Amino acid sequence: MSKTFPYAYIRKKICRVEEAVIPIQAKVVQYGLGFFGGIRGHYNKKQKKLHLFRLKDHYDRLAESAKIMHMKMPISSYKKFEELIFELIKKNKITEDIYMRPCIYAGTTKLSPHFIDCEEDLAIYFISLKNYFKSDGGLNVCISSWRRFEDDVLSAKAKMTAAYANSALAKTEAMMNGFDEAIFLNRDGNVCEATGANIFGIKNGVVYTPPLHANNLNGITRRTVIELFKNQMGLVVKEEEFDRSQTYTFDELFFTGTAAKVSWIQKVDHRKIGSGTEGKYTLKLKEQLEEITVGENTKYNHWLTSIG
Repeated sequence: MSKTFPYAYIRKKICRVEEAVIPIQAKVVQYGLGFFGGIRGHYNKKQKKLHLFRLKDHYDRLAESAKIMHMKMPISSYKKFEELIFELIKKNKITEDIYMRPCIYAGTTKLSPHFIDCEEDLAIYFISLKNYFKSDGGLNVCISSWRRFEDDVLSAKAKMTAAYANSALAKTEAMMNGFDEAIFLNRDGNVCEATGANIFGIKNGVVYTPPLHANNLNGITRRTVIELFKNQMGLVVKEEEFDRSQTYTFDELFFTGTAAKVSWIQKVDHRKIGSGTEGKYTLKLKEQLEEITVGENTKYNHWLTSIG
């Protein structure tokens, strides 16, 4: 069970997490008008430092989501955002791995679902989080009967709170049928992403992942993994569409995400992927990402915002 740290931020002040509440009439509750990010912090005990991974990239994506959704950023600059995060970390006396959730939501209690004068507010809280998926081994996943929404329905590039009803339907169906996770197909019947993670497959040493126009999120871990495959391992990465049948035939298959990290997939629709064990490229990727996120690979320290 992940524990929540005692202090959060809401309505321009730091408070006890139990005091960080919003009215039931707020538009984020009634209509899901809001968006969020997920940010990992890895604590290096030897260095006695907490390393936040790609904090600026997460801030930039929050700003992009705000623009897409006709909402304003309640905090005026990245510098002020960073200062606030540092203050919250110190207030919570954090000396372990964390998952941080900043959320920008429509706080107005006025009726009607629109983004005009929605009284935007920023809320932030922290939890301790090791593994997102419960399984210690490979994941047993399915292709969902629910389709991923298209960008002409809801923006796939903004992490919208309302959009996660789509994810919840697919995840619930998968869990009720005995699976760990679900894979979405898009309107064209091609693989899109999981309910909260991007997907990668490897075949004959070539890496495949759905392109952004397949209606998947522009994941920050996704970008990281593409760069590592290209620059660290020298592999060819193809951002191209593939269908469910191709999914069954990969040598390796895995999810990526801030919460999910790199999570390997053992089976899809009861079909074993590759040898049914974690693949060599997946293992190497996990090792490299671990070194980077805890500050042990100085080549990528530009991705870290460190405190301690």
